[in-house]
Amino acid sequence: MGSVEGMLAQMRKLIGVGENPPGSNTNLITKWYGVNAAWCDMTVSYAAAHSDNLSAVMGKFAWTVAHAKAFQSKNRWHYGLGGIRAGDIVFFDWSGTRTVNNIDHVGVVEAVHSNGTITTIEGNASDKCMRLSRNSSDVVGYGRPTYGNAQPLPSTDGMLRRGSKGAAVKTLQKNLNTVMASKLVVDGDFGPGTESAVKAFQKKYGLSPDGVYGPASAAMMKSALKGGTKPTQPTPRPPAAGKLTVDGQFGRATCAALQRSLNSHGAKLAVDASFGPLTKKAMQSYLKVTADGVVGPNTVKALQKKVGAGVDGQWGSDTTRHLQLALNAGKF
Repeated sequence: MGSVEGMLAQMRKLIGVGENPPGSNTNLITKWYGVNAAWCDMTVSYAAAHSDNLSAVMGKFAWTVAHAKAFQSKNRWHYGLGGIRAGDIVFFDWSGTRTVNNIDHVGVVEAVHSNGTITTIEGNASDKCMRLSRNSSDVVGYGRPTYGNAQPLPSTDGMLRRGSKGAAVKTLQKNLNTVMASKLVVDGDFGPGTESAVKAFQKKYGLSPDGVYGPASAAMMKSALKGGTKPTQPTPRPPAAGKLTVDGQFGRATCAALQRSLNSHGAKLAVDASFGPLTKKAMQSYLKVTADGVVGPNTVKALQKKVGAGVDGQWGSDTTRHLQLALNAGKF
């Protein structure tokens, strides 16, 4: 059985691993896994397998939802960020619902900070393995692997339910009184009255009325307290606009600049620095090739012609450098 340190050492070795060409999902990780697809969870599996931790992370996964459920089935799961530690496997939902079935990304926690943020290492982030800073806004929860030196999980799973007690329950009761006029006694004891009020809140806002207050209900409460009727969506935090460093690396800054440029041509993309299907299709539409979201040789050749790179259908560093020059010059 491996260790937290071994897992993190392997993840750090993968920082900078990308795709060739960008958008193709082709790299050493997907080749090792044997599947050419989104590879964020494959990265976790790869690092675990190369640090004697594959059983610790619940096995080999490519589908983030199944991976999170595997942690749940072994009672190694916690909603939200409470009690999170380095080495934990953290799962994200960009839609903001904070539910396991909508998880679409995963990373490994490298560090936990006093300001409530975490540093992660994530595969398939703008088509690269990168070190990133995250907060709780788009986190569903985390799994605690059974490393040889793993720390115990928190005593609760991060949900408030019948029998829960403490300051978090008091806050919930105050919020229910504000939003639902529930007239609860704010005593920090999650009893039948609080459960009924939670169910009424969930029913009113289109959530499953199970009486358990978790991430999805918390996201809706945050919005409801401001008069909203839909969950608060996470706000993308892309790199600031500005001149790109012409280094041939297709990272978050280049991706965000590409999205801003495509928006200037009417694409209407969220500038999130993620080279996802909508960005790929918008780029293809701009290049006047089939907009199928798959960056193959035809797309790459069209891109190379547009930015003045050598036309060989292979997206390498030279193509990215020419793209960066074109973006800097406002010629894309």
